[in-house]
Amino acid sequence: MSNESVSLNEVEAQLSALQEGQANAWDAIESLQNELEKIKSKQRQLHEEQGDILDTVENIDARTDLLRLVESSNDMTAKQRQIALIEHLRQEAIHNRERGREAKASVNQDQAKRALQHPNIDRTTYYSDMQRAEELVDDTDMLRYEGSNGRLMLNLEVGELPSEVTDHNGGK
Repeated sequence: MSNESVSLNEVEAQLSALQEGQANAWDAIESLQNELEKIKSKQRQLHEEQGDILDTVENIDARTDLLRLVESSNDMTAKQRQIALIEHLRQEAIHNRERGREAKASVNQDQAKRALQHPNIDRTTYYSDMQRAEELVDDTDMLRYEGSNGRLMLNLEVGELPSEVTDHNGGK
C-alpha cells in the first residue's frame, strides 16, 4: 500500500503541477493578447499620424511651388500671374475647407498684388489678369471675376479646378 500511496502522491503532485502550468499558460496567453491589442492600437495611431504627415508634406510642397512662382513674379508672363492668382485662391479655399468652412476664397487688386509679391506692373494689369484668370478656368460657377467690385472669387464647392490650370508649368 505504501507503493500505491507514493504513486498516488506522485500523480497528485504531477496533476497539480500540470494544472498550475496550464493556469500559467492561460495567463501568459491573455497577457500576450493584451500586448498584441496595445501594439495594434499603437500601429493604428502611427498609421493615422503617417497620413497626417503625408498630408502636411503635400501641403508644404504645394506652398513651396506657389512660393517659387511668387519669387519670380516680376518676371512672370500674364498667364503665369493668372495661374499664380488662381493657385493662391485654391490654397486659401483648401485651407478654409480644412478648417470646416466653405471651400471659397477671393482677392481684390491689393490682395492680388500682395499674393504676387508686388510685381512692378500697372494696377489695371491686375484687373486684366483677374479677368483673364476667369477666362482661363472657363467656369464662372467656379472662378468668377466681378469687375464692379474688382474681386476674383473661387468656389471649390462646385468642383475642382482643371489640371491644366493648376499645373504650374502650364503658364511658363
